[in-house]
Amino acid sequence: MSRLSLEEKIQQITPDASLGGTCTTFTTGKAEIGLPPWLWLVETNTGVDAACPAENHCVTNFMGPMGMAASFNRTSWHLKGYVMGTEQRALSNIGASRFHPDHKNPVCLTAFGPNINIVRDPRFGRNSELASEDPFLSGTYAVHMVSGMQQRDENGYKKTAAYLKHYTAYSTEANRGHDTYNISTYDFFDTYLAQYKLAFSAQPTGVMCSYNAENGRPSCANDFILNELRSWNPDAHVTTDCGAVGNLKGPPVNAPDDVHAAAMALMNGTDLEMGDTFFTSLSKAIDLGLATKERLEEAVRRSFKVHFEVGRFDPANATAWAQYGLSEVNHTFHQKISYEAALQGLVLLKNNGVLPIGDGANIAVVGPHSVSRSGLFSDYAAGSHCFDGTDACVPTIAEGIAAASHGKVISAMGVEINSTKTDAIPAALDAVRKSELVVLALGDDKSIETEGKDRVDTALPGLQEVFAKKVLAEGKPTVIVLVSGGPMAIDALLETATDAPAAVVQAFYPSHKGAQALGMALMGKENRWGKLPITMYPHSYIAEQPMTNYDMSATPGRTYKYYQGEPLFHFGYGLSLTTFQLNCFKAKVPQTGRFLFKCQLRNTGKLDGEEVVQLYHSAVDIGKVDHPLPKRALRDFKRIAVPAGKTVDVDFTGTLDVLGLINKQGQEQIYPGEHAIILSRGHVEDEQKFVINVQGEERIII
Repeated sequence: MSRLSLEEKIQQITPDASLGGTCTTFTTGKAEIGLPPWLWLVETNTGVDAACPAENHCVTNFMGPMGMAASFNRTSWHLKGYVMGTEQRALSNIGASRFHPDHKNPVCLTAFGPNINIVRDPRFGRNSELASEDPFLSGTYAVHMVSGMQQRDENGYKKTAAYLKHYTAYSTEANRGHDTYNISTYDFFDTYLAQYKLAFSAQPTGVMCSYNAENGRPSCANDFILNELRSWNPDAHVTTDCGAVGNLKGPPVNAPDDVHAAAMALMNGTDLEMGDTFFTSLSKAIDLGLATKERLEEAVRRSFKVHFEVGRFDPANATAWAQYGLSEVNHTFHQKISYEAALQGLVLLKNNGVLPIGDGANIAVVGPHSVSRSGLFSDYAAGSHCFDGTDACVPTIAEGIAAASHGKVISAMGVEINSTKTDAIPAALDAVRKSELVVLALGDDKSIETEGKDRVDTALPGLQEVFAKKVLAEGKPTVIVLVSGGPMAIDALLETATDAPAAVVQAFYPSHKGAQALGMALMGKENRWGKLPITMYPHSYIAEQPMTNYDMSATPGRTYKYYQGEPLFHFGYGLSLTTFQLNCFKAKVPQTGRFLFKCQLRNTGKLDGEEVVQLYHSAVDIGKVDHPLPKRALRDFKRIAVPAGKTVDVDFTGTLDVLGLINKQGQEQIYPGEHAIILSRGHVEDEQKFVINVQGEERIII
């Protein structure tokens, strides 16, 4: 620090446009002291976003985060982080580049992902990047993914430095960067901060602050949320999203010039500017008394600490991670991990016995996603799928089913994702008529929902619903497979008295290994389904709920915790190709203030399978309170493999802190009165409910 002038310090926390795009954020080095430039922004939400360095060595992509969350599998999330951290370190070691194999945008070791904004509204354009509507599930996902990404070697060096996105309450694309939303203290701490607080138990390096404003205060200049962040980790490093400092010159704060905008961001807690160069005005801001040298030095020190922790200033052989090379990128072990994740992220929503599909069946695979390749990837998946620059190496759903089946499989698109073209419908219907069974692959893609574009409707776009009804009218057993980011409203296909689908599968964006996993799951050769990490609302929901309403409990409510209506499929729900029975009891424990629930999970079917047991808290009767009360809230979960005909013991133990509720002041509090612990497989018929009476006075949980 002492060898950098004031201007050189500023150069460490703002992009140098002469080195490359300001959004990727190259910061200037100083050759005299051996300090090279650094490229900060490497996207790591679903795969390390880098160009393929060699044939057969394009990075490993994972199922979209919502599918990952559907597994309810902590180990899978940790392994995803392990793979991404390993591949990013390997790419950095070999001098790989982000966008093109030209070495102009080197892959460095700062990793931006996971993105753990909640799935607040089904119309949000970036839902495909998100894990869940539930803060506990989202935060737990982040804890384990970050721990894998930031694995330390024996000398303490992190494999990569992981950042959480987008801090916080970001879930509307319209008017992005100048939008502000009214958020109560209760909703902040119950919904919009809770997952980040939990994630910080894994000590991520920092966060990228979001474009939006909360209560008139833009996230990247909001001392309230950034000070809360530093209460979890005083050294948490905060970067802006691309261009967020410049946005401060417009609504809602209308900074009068570059100098005030830069000072506003820095002095309220942002350490590094991305996407523009307004921080070059900080020298003048300091001269005018709008910013201080002390705060500038704090930001630069935090930035350098990130680099020290990944070994930037030490010899390469100082860290065990220096051994990683090209062979680690898309290693067969990594492919296996991705495949396993895809198997566990598919959710079976309905099955009247048509699944598993028998070997040798004559199958028609139709619908726009039957032939999708790049359309199977979520936003912020790695952009390079195949070494030749195409997506030809990505199996389609039809190809995945054909590979798993010993029967005849024919495919026909029928209709496009979002068009009025009808010319391909006759051929698809002909294929349906010649088949014994139909797989109908529907959904949306990035032309409908993506960064910068919210959905205006949650129904199937284009002619898909019309086409689906024509297929169903043929009377063949039909399996609908939904490929989408946000949840789809398929009421019109479920509510018909006749011609309803025989089975429904939510596949999210299943990625490179998704078609293979789906084929094996439909054929019953794998039976490892997940549970919904979101609520699937009826189509009427979007007329009842304004997109810009950030009040979680206001009628009709948001997420399973507050929604007052009847969903199409509820959070935590999901079937298997076998059947299970859950029986639990509350055991006595010697320690006061602790609990132990012992369960037996029996596989009553004929196939080996995996099930997820979920633990919820519900406040049954705690008297009148001055804040909303969730209907129930997820507190723990376990994924268990159970062989056919066998019984497995499942225990849940913990403290009575699971009975805590957020109060009006944003504190977590245990109220006296009647509470319930609910143990569930996501099916009402065998939920186990246990009443716990809390005596005495209210207690704040620290």
